Amino acid sequence: MKRDQLRERFRDLKKDPSGLLAYFALRRLMKEDGVNFRSGDGFVIATVPLEFRPLSYKRACHVVLNDDADEWGLHPEAVRLANPIKRKRPIELEPSIFDLRGLRILLATHINEVPKEVRFVSKQILSLRPPSAEDVHATRRILGLPALSEEQVSVLIGKPESVMLAGVMKPLWSVDDTRALLELEHSDQDGPSLFDLPGFEEQKVWARGLAKDIELWRQGKLGWKDIGQSALVSGAPGAGKTYFASALSTALGFRLIQTTVGVWQSGGYLHEMLAAMRRSFDEAKASKGAVLFIDEFDSIGSRPSRPTGHPNETYWQVVINEFLSLMNAPGDGVIVIGATNYPEWIDPAILRAGRIEKHFKLGLPDAATRAEILRYHTGGALPFESLIEIGNDLGGKSAAALEELVRTARRQARNEERELQASDLRAVMPERRSYTPEELFRLGVHEAGHALIALALNCARSATIEIRDSFDLSPDSYQRGQTSYDLLENNLPTETVLLNRIAVALAGMAAEAVVFNDRSLGSGGLVGSDIEHATAIVRRLVGSYGLGETPFFVATPEALDVKKMPAALEAEAMKILRAQYERVLGILSGEKDQLIALAAEAAAHGKVMIERDDGLDARKRGGG
Repeated sequence: MKRDQLRERFRDLKKDPSGLLAYFALRRLMKEDGVNFRSGDGFVIATVPLEFRPLSYKRACHVVLNDDADEWGLHPEAVRLANPIKRKRPIELEPSIFDLRGLRILLATHINEVPKEVRFVSKQILSLRPPSAEDVHATRRILGLPALSEEQVSVLIGKPESVMLAGVMKPLWSVDDTRALLELEHSDQDGPSLFDLPGFEEQKVWARGLAKDIELWRQGKLGWKDIGQSALVSGAPGAGKTYFASALSTALGFRLIQTTVGVWQSGGYLHEMLAAMRRSFDEAKASKGAVLFIDEFDSIGSRPSRPTGHPNETYWQVVINEFLSLMNAPGDGVIVIGATNYPEWIDPAILRAGRIEKHFKLGLPDAATRAEILRYHTGGALPFESLIEIGNDLGGKSAAALEELVRTARRQARNEERELQASDLRAVMPERRSYTPEELFRLGVHEAGHALIALALNCARSATIEIRDSFDLSPDSYQRGQTSYDLLENNLPTETVLLNRIAVALAGMAAEAVVFNDRSLGSGGLVGSDIEHATAIVRRLVGSYGLGETPFFVATPEALDVKKMPAALEAEAMKILRAQYERVLGILSGEKDQLIALAAEAAAHGKVMIERDDGLDARKRGGG
């Protein structure tokens, strides 16, 4: 090739700093390791450094090869990407054993992007090193920018391509710029630590053990493989799954990397989903300490127990196999947190020990926890009594929603140049709407059913019914009353105890049927609802505890929450639920007058407590 053509091509490369960095890194590889990209006998596969783009190296390869051609002075087949960029009109073919004509260099983010047969026929597989300090100096020199000190360049070495480019392209550096560059990688989280937040008590126990192990790992005293590396969090929308992952990453001093299975699938093609999945894990691995938060975890799919040969099954088989491979070795310093609303839809192989160690079911904070969360975010600046009152009107709000409410209230106070007041919180609370007297009575009937059955079946010493007279209009509003119990202890629950618990869970719905001959949707629809609770108990009873008609074990109680039972056991569970519902209907029908009286008391006063020693007579305790 003529020297003036090479000079022209290099002038074009000067317009692309990322290509220049890659070019000098390739030249160094050729000089120090004797790699010959120009030889025409076969092709080389080269994987680019983590968090660097293959496209940058592709442009550099065009210059390095120094061959005759058209675009960039090179035949387009000579340098290809293992995962080509998709456009409306394809400009590049995917690598295939059926078409390797003219191929000299194949660039990949991960070696698994390259078909096995293509790997087999390559003459060499290289792992490219990231740009060095020498490469940074050379790129700045070609760009005509002032030289950086060795200390400044050292800040860039080992950083992702985006951070390195930011430093290379910055004309003049100050001391503050050096500090800012160090923070670019860790700009994700400024939120609270899990250990400081109220609530999340079960999760904190796990996280504290994890934090101790991570400290030993950082000191080189514990291998990463000996640390529990993953967990699944499930719960209704708004339960705080993302908030938990964010607070966990802050507590561990790790970077939070958020993604969803939907984002992985957005490319449409199988190879694009696999590549997106690998990029997420590679990014986490390169962070040397990251919480990889994967939302929509159930959308990863599941493999059929009896394959039918449908092409869609093959797609998901490949996806899940690749995901399992990544989960088996996510990399040192990587904690994987999966989040789902539907844990039962997840392939059981993903949830086995060694991949997903823990499963946390997240619920919404209760009134006391809501007040504690408000106190935490207001920094103790407001009387706790006022926060209790405010928290009582925020039923159904997640920890994240409460934090946002305080943030909005603070902004309002700042705009008026004064300190935060309780009235600021009330001013930004969702609009509330009062229940009608008829609706209040229905809520009272529902909760009275729970309370009466709990005492009648000797499940509790007392039961306290609370009915709010209004609800807020936000989509996640919690629009029901609640009943709390002073439960009798059962250190070794029997079959009768479990059946009674199912009956108590179904009693609210049954009470509505007895009084109104019509049921509302207040018993179901959510994780943690009455119906979900009853269903969970009965499935454990027949599928884990072996207390059904035939003693049979399917899985542990926790695993059974996400595992299907044999059809015969599912049918038996339905039979038990039906029997307990009919049982409760019979009891409450005989106590209809007492049910109505207790419901009216709860609706009128907002809060009542009944005790077993009172002969089930309602006694008012406090005002509504």
